[in-house]
Amino acid sequence: MRPLDVCTTLLVTTGNRALREHSRVPWEDIEEFMSIGLRPESRSYSKVTMLDERGGRRSFQEWLTARASPQARLWFAPGPWETEAAGAFNEEELPAHIREAFQGGGGLGLLLFTNGRRTERFMPREVEPRLYDITGAQLYAFYRSRKQAEAWDETLRREFEAELNGRSVRAFLESRSLDDMQQIIQRFMPLSAEVEPVGNGHEVDPDETVKWNTFFAPAPGSNSLSFEYLPAGPGDAASAERDLSTCRAALTSALETIRSFAEQHDLKYWSKHFRRCLLRLSLEPQPLEDLLELLLINGLSQPAIQLVNAAKASDVFGGMGSWNDLAFSGEDSKAYEEVSNRLLQAIKAAFRAGINNSAG
Repeated sequence: MRPLDVCTTLLVTTGNRALREHSRVPWEDIEEFMSIGLRPESRSYSKVTMLDERGGRRSFQEWLTARASPQARLWFAPGPWETEAAGAFNEEELPAHIREAFQGGGGLGLLLFTNGRRTERFMPREVEPRLYDITGAQLYAFYRSRKQAEAWDETLRREFEAELNGRSVRAFLESRSLDDMQQIIQRFMPLSAEVEPVGNGHEVDPDETVKWNTFFAPAPGSNSLSFEYLPAGPGDAASAERDLSTCRAALTSALETIRSFAEQHDLKYWSKHFRRCLLRLSLEPQPLEDLLELLLINGLSQPAIQLVNAAKASDVFGGMGSWNDLAFSGEDSKAYEEVSNRLLQAIKAAFRAGINNSAG
């Protein structure tokens, strides 16, 4: 599962509990438990931001509070890349950034809000953190404090010549945003080999090295993903899977089929793995993983948690060493594609149906 899918799971389960029991939702505890910020005052580097059509931005708690009502519910719904018939979904009507996200596909689906007849759907997007929290003014002050300040000025005038448009390097740097500075810093740092070379008889000043390393240390939150949910127009509440029995049967059948394929091809590791996935459909859930503990905290039924647990374990699709890293030829290749695709679709439906149990 991608972090984005875990994040949407968190929003649906916690959000539905908040809609039902406003005073009993431990926002601070949930944030600490999942290391993600849901409130405006959260200190977590990873945050959830909800956007509206006018470009407004709110924390998840603020957004949900503004929509609270006895009828309101959140769902995990399929994306249009899975369900929309050709021609029925007009991507051209959407802003470019949402269109790009849809075209990327993947993931487990959308966040869907319903309130009686009112429905809204939101496209999830991961937001990479900035590597550096360094402004243009700070970079200018830093290199001017170096022993080779004049050489830096000359080198930077040459490096940014096409972008200066008659301005000084200082004026250019100070006009850049923090986002602009990420690329500028990547261009700046290699220039040190020219301005402040080391090795081959060049003298190295330890103090200057320490100052350099300290200044260009990654930002504290540079390893923390944040998430945005972009408005993608009205949705269809009927599209949200809710039938646990149907999804359980589909996942069971898909696992049995792919396990049989693995046995036929003497893939003992995979055969054993799929058997264990099937067992999760009947074992009592234990809070041994963060996701399962989250679902237990939010009061999902045992059948729902069992379904999520089995679906999560069944997600064998990834990079090197995963199930889809295998290769076959001829009819075996076709059968491999069929059983794999069947399992993938069953996983997605089962996961959504289990999580949507929180809206009951």
